[in-house]
Amino acid sequence: MKNDQNKEQSKRSAFRFRCSKEPVTYRTAYDEGEALLKNISTEGCALEWATSPPEPDEKILLIIELQNQDTVVEIQAQVIRVEDNDFAVKFLLIEPAAKTMIRNYFSRKLRGN
Repeated sequence: MKNDQNKEQSKRSAFRFRCSKEPVTYRTAYDEGEALLKNISTEGCALEWATSPPEPDEKILLIIELQNQDTVVEIQAQVIRVEDNDFAVKFLLIEPAAKTMIRNYFSRKLRGN
Protein backbone atom coordinates (compact mmCIF):
# COMPACT_ATOMS: atom_id res chain seq x y z
CA MET A 1 0.00 0.00 0.00
CA LYS A 2 2.89 2.35 0.75
CA ASN A 3 4.25 2.05 -2.82
CA ASP A 4 0.84 2.94 -4.26
CA GLN A 5 0.83 6.06 -2.12
CA ASN A 6 4.24 7.17 -3.45
CA LYS A 7 3.12 6.63 -7.05
CA GLU A 8 0.12 8.89 -6.52
CA GLN A 9 2.27 11.69 -5.09
CA SER A 10 4.76 11.75 -7.95
CA LYS A 11 3.76 13.93 -10.90
CA ARG A 12 6.71 12.85 -13.03
CA SER A 13 6.21 10.41 -15.88
CA ALA A 14 9.73 10.68 -17.36
CA PHE A 15 13.10 9.79 -15.89
CA ARG A 16 15.02 12.87 -14.76
CA PHE A 17 18.78 13.17 -15.25
CA ARG A 18 20.92 15.28 -12.96
CA CYS A 19 23.29 17.42 -14.97
CA SER A 20 26.83 18.53 -14.35
CA LYS A 21 26.32 22.19 -15.15
CA GLU A 22 25.66 21.80 -18.88
CA PRO A 23 25.51 25.27 -20.48
CA VAL A 24 22.39 26.15 -22.48
CA THR A 25 21.05 29.24 -24.18
CA TYR A 26 17.45 30.37 -24.44
CA ARG A 27 15.39 33.01 -26.19
CA THR A 28 12.21 34.75 -25.13
CA ALA A 29 10.18 37.06 -27.35
CA TYR A 30 12.31 40.00 -26.17
CA ASP A 31 15.54 38.68 -24.71
CA GLU A 32 18.28 36.05 -24.86
CA GLY A 33 20.03 34.40 -21.97
CA GLU A 34 22.33 31.65 -20.82
CA ALA A 35 21.98 29.22 -17.94
CA LEU A 36 23.23 25.90 -16.62
CA LEU A 37 21.12 22.74 -16.69
CA LYS A 38 20.44 21.45 -13.19
CA ASN A 39 18.37 18.47 -14.36
CA ILE A 40 16.49 17.39 -17.46
CA SER A 41 13.89 14.86 -18.58
CA THR A 42 12.08 14.43 -21.87
CA GLU A 43 9.26 16.57 -20.47
CA GLY A 44 11.09 19.54 -18.95
CA CYS A 45 14.15 20.79 -17.12
CA ALA A 46 15.44 22.98 -14.31
CA LEU A 47 18.03 25.66 -14.99
CA GLU A 48 20.22 27.70 -12.69
CA TRP A 49 22.41 30.80 -12.83
CA ALA A 50 20.32 32.34 -15.61
CA THR A 51 21.75 35.58 -16.99
CA SER A 52 18.29 36.99 -17.69
CA PRO A 53 15.58 34.89 -16.00
CA PRO A 54 12.27 34.82 -17.89
CA GLU A 55 8.89 35.48 -16.31
CA PRO A 56 6.54 32.73 -15.07
CA ASP A 57 4.34 31.36 -17.90
CA GLU A 58 6.62 32.94 -20.52
CA LYS A 59 7.35 30.82 -23.59
CA ILE A 60 10.99 30.29 -24.51
CA LEU A 61 13.10 28.51 -27.09
CA LEU A 62 15.64 26.36 -25.24
CA ILE A 63 18.83 25.55 -27.15
CA ILE A 64 20.97 22.67 -25.90
CA GLU A 65 24.27 21.96 -27.63
CA LEU A 66 25.20 18.34 -27.00
CA GLN A 67 28.94 18.41 -26.39
CA ASN A 68 31.17 16.26 -28.60
CA GLN A 69 28.22 15.43 -30.85
CA ASP A 70 27.95 18.49 -33.10
CA THR A 71 24.22 18.41 -32.39
CA VAL A 72 21.94 21.21 -31.25
CA VAL A 73 18.52 20.45 -29.79
CA GLU A 74 15.91 23.23 -29.88
CA ILE A 75 12.84 22.88 -27.69
CA GLN A 76 9.82 25.13 -27.27
CA ALA A 77 9.05 25.39 -23.56
CA GLN A 78 6.98 27.28 -21.02
CA VAL A 79 8.36 28.62 -17.74
CA ILE A 80 6.59 27.01 -14.78
CA ARG A 81 8.71 28.29 -11.88
CA VAL A 82 11.15 31.14 -11.25
CA GLU A 83 13.25 31.64 -8.10
CA ASP A 84 15.93 34.34 -8.24
CA ASN A 85 18.23 33.30 -11.12
CA ASP A 86 16.87 29.74 -11.33
CA PHE A 87 13.85 28.58 -13.30
CA ALA A 88 12.08 25.45 -14.53
CA VAL A 89 10.28 24.78 -17.79
CA LYS A 90 7.94 22.19 -19.22
CA PHE A 91 8.49 21.25 -22.82
CA LEU A 92 5.65 22.23 -25.15
CA LEU A 93 7.08 21.02 -28.45
CA ILE A 94 9.93 18.53 -28.67
CA GLU A 95 10.59 16.27 -31.63
CA PRO A 96 10.70 12.51 -30.94
CA ALA A 97 14.29 12.43 -32.27
CA ALA A 98 15.25 15.17 -29.79
CA LYS A 99 13.77 13.13 -26.91
CA THR A 100 15.88 10.16 -27.98
CA MET A 101 19.02 12.31 -28.25
CA ILE A 102 18.46 13.75 -24.77
CA ARG A 103 17.87 10.31 -23.24
CA ASN A 104 20.92 8.79 -24.94
CA TYR A 105 23.25 11.73 -24.30
CA PHE A 106 22.48 12.08 -20.59
CA SER A 107 22.39 8.29 -20.06
CA ARG A 108 25.94 8.08 -21.43
CA LYS A 109 27.06 10.99 -19.24
CA LEU A 110 25.50 9.30 -16.20
CA ARG A 111 27.51 6.15 -16.95
CA GLY A 112 30.66 8.24 -17.39
CA ASN A 113 30.99 7.79 -21.17
